[in-house]
Amino acid sequence: MDKNFKLSRLNNAAAVDPAGFEKLISTQTEIVAGVIETKYYELMGQALSDFVPFDVGRGAYSTNIFQYTSAYVGSPFEAGLVQPSEGLGINAKANIQIDGITIKNNYWRMDYEVSHEIIEMGKVNAQAFSIIEEKEKARKKVFDLGMQKVTFLGLPDEGVSGLLNQSAVTINTSIAGKNLAQMSAAELSAFAVGYLQAYLANNNSTTLPDRLCIGTSDYVALGVPVSDTFPTQLTKREVLERAFREAGATGLKIVHTTYNETASTTTGMRYVLYKADPDSVRMYIPKPYTPHALYPMNGVDFISVAEAQFSGVVAIRPLEMLYADVTAVSSS
Repeated sequence: MDKNFKLSRLNNAAAVDPAGFEKLISTQTEIVAGVIETKYYELMGQALSDFVPFDVGRGAYSTNIFQYTSAYVGSPFEAGLVQPSEGLGINAKANIQIDGITIKNNYWRMDYEVSHEIIEMGKVNAQAFSIIEEKEKARKKVFDLGMQKVTFLGLPDEGVSGLLNQSAVTINTSIAGKNLAQMSAAELSAFAVGYLQAYLANNNSTTLPDRLCIGTSDYVALGVPVSDTFPTQLTKREVLERAFREAGATGLKIVHTTYNETASTTTGMRYVLYKADPDSVRMYIPKPYTPHALYPMNGVDFISVAEAQFSGVVAIRPLEMLYADVTAVSSS
């Protein structure tokens, strides 16, 4: 927001007392600057960037964002073996095929209005500005919660996908026979090994995962010790993390959401094993949440508009992500 807001921008500046209007604008500017830092509290201390890399500021006001991709289509390594005596023209050929992904840029706007009476109250009573603060906080909360939902579930009616419903990602229905919260320590270890093996088979062993996204109910339930008899030993969550790391996924981090718990094709639990690298999965924010200063709307009242632009989550390399759906009915 422009903190040096000038009265010359107003179409109807004469309708407002300049001193009172400057007080209104400067007060709102201070309020807005603080509200932007609001946390995503539903994620229990996690940030959206813990789940997906964000590309911020690229492609603002574009209808679509185009992401180039490439694949090697040249000669195999063995074709590069030559006999020098055979002369010229014997080299193998290296080449790539250029393709790309077209990504929809979604435009978002929301406003709130401030009446003439509130403005007049603000000239004599600074407490009146708490109404503006609450309106700004409410608008920002709507945006924050909406972006959380877009990140994980997308906007199906708009053709926008989230982390949990990528159409190009394989769904495995044999790894998780039940929710992690119901598994023993031995079953958790077997789950980790089986899931990692399936992940490597899915991408031809080209990369290892660094994220496991599970349901929040699982995450909480796995925080207990493996045994009541020896409460000082590892928790079930630590057993799961250690099993993944010892199987090869040394940098694995477990994250969790409540969205996982109904994301499967049968509205049950869905686990996601993936690589949270911008070359593998990404979400674009061409224009971050941007609130604008109050502006005259009818010569008497004022309006504040906020805008933003965002894509859904894009699985650039869908083979580096693997879903595991729980197909059995949970008894928990």
